[in-house]
Amino acid sequence: MLALLSWFDDWLSRVEKILLITLTFGLVTLLIAQVFLRYVFNSPLFWAEEVAVQVFVAISFFGVSYLIYQKQLVVIDFITLILPSSFRLAIECAFQIISLLALMVMLVLTFQWVTEPMVQNELSPTTQLPRWYNYAVLLIALGSMSFHQLRHCFKSLSELFRGGKS
Repeated sequence: MLALLSWFDDWLSRVEKILLITLTFGLVTLLIAQVFLRYVFNSPLFWAEEVAVQVFVAISFFGVSYLIYQKQLVVIDFITLILPSSFRLAIECAFQIISLLALMVMLVLTFQWVTEPMVQNELSPTTQLPRWYNYAVLLIALGSMSFHQLRHCFKSLSELFRGGKS
C-alpha cells in the first residue's frame, strides 16, 4: 500500500515539476512579450497583466505543493531537535496529521466555494473568462498538497510503529 502511495506521489511530483517549469516559461515569455510590445510598438497586450497574475498564483500554489513533497517547507524545529528521537518522531507524526486535516478542511471549503453558482457565473474583467477556472487551480493544488501530506503521514506513522527505523 505504501509503495503504491509512494509511486503515485512521485508521479504527481513529476507532473507538478513539469507544470511549474512550463508555467514559469510561459510567464516569462508573456512578460517579455508585453514589455516588447508596449515599449517598441506602443501597443501592449491589454490582457497580459491579468493573465500574468493568474499564472503567478498557479506557480505559487503548485510550488508550495512541490515543496510539501520535497519536505522543504520552512520549519522551526529547534525544540524538537533536542528531544529523544522516538518522541521527536511522535511529535512529527502529530504535526503531519494536523497539517493534513487543515489541508483537507481547506480543500472541502474551497470545493464548496468554487461550486457555488455565484462564483460559477463570475467573469474576469479583462479576458471575460469564468473566474472559477482560476479558482480551480487552488482546488487542484490543495488536493495535490493533501496527497503529498497523506504520504508523509503514512510514512512517518510506519516509521513510528517500527520503532524509528526507516
